Amino acid sequence: MSNFRTITLFLAIVVLFSCKPRNQGKKQDNIQAENKTTLSGTFSISGAYALYPLVQKWANDFMKIHPGIKIEVFKTGTGQGIEDIISQKCQVAMISRPLTEDEIISGVWVVPVAKDGVAPIISQKNPYIKGILKRGMSTDEFIRAFTEEKAMTWGELLDTTAKEIVVTFTRGDESGAADIWADFLYKNSSDLKGIKVTGDEEMIKRISENPFAIGYCNFSYAFDIKTGERLKDIQIIPFDLDFDNVIKSREVPFSNLEKAHRSLWLGIYPKNLCRELTLGTVGKPTERVVVEFIRYILTVGQNYVKIAGLCELNDVYIQYSLDQLK
Repeated sequence: MSNFRTITLFLAIVVLFSCKPRNQGKKQDNIQAENKTTLSGTFSISGAYALYPLVQKWANDFMKIHPGIKIEVFKTGTGQGIEDIISQKCQVAMISRPLTEDEIISGVWVVPVAKDGVAPIISQKNPYIKGILKRGMSTDEFIRAFTEEKAMTWGELLDTTAKEIVVTFTRGDESGAADIWADFLYKNSSDLKGIKVTGDEEMIKRISENPFAIGYCNFSYAFDIKTGERLKDIQIIPFDLDFDNVIKSREVPFSNLEKAHRSLWLGIYPKNLCRELTLGTVGKPTERVVVEFIRYILTVGQNYVKIAGLCELNDVYIQYSLDQLK
């Protein structure tokens, strides 16, 4: 009987104390929910076209979680975004290229949030597309196409008898893609010649409509985000990396976004055409709403990176970026 009473008393104590953590857990959940709803503030983001769709998605979701927060996002180009944070027109910049020395001296602080690449493109209607896909183009040929002062024919560019003039398009905005492409050609973006366009959408539209056009765009705009397949009206030009006028298996242009991202991480695609996409502020951010927004991006927000057509960060990058916030 004594043993029975002891066991009964023990069970009663277990039940009593097992209920307490549940109440504490509910209390903690309520505190966390209260913190979410009381977080408030307003800030604006300006900059890179490559990051704009994803950052807008992040901003919309973050504002749903925190109704007291208002975030405005503007696609203005990387250079303008950096100018905007330095002049305090906005608090955060979307950046798609490395910082210049002057920008670093100005105190611009950046944190990686995704990766992307830049690709040269032509129209799928180009009458010489089969030959271009078979032989590719060398860096020297790209330099001629994008920096020559005088007009040239496709025959002069590809050493054939083609008479049609090469119609070159380049970015006329403060584009990180232009800086990355120019650097690949050992030039500055101001050295690039051609008809100036604004944004990737206009670039792709103009290229797809003109059979004799050549240009460049961000990976994320060259593919259908829903299917992952390359847009049917354009073709990515393969690089003749060893200058032998033959495109080998390693040089074949990728047909879908998954292969594009794999080539980026494996180092198959030219390294200086791959870049980190970052968010920048003047000095390390101290405003709680900005810090929490970036922390959200590096955790829950990473689930949207691939859906947006960009290359997500690996665990090492994410941890590095989170450490940057501390």
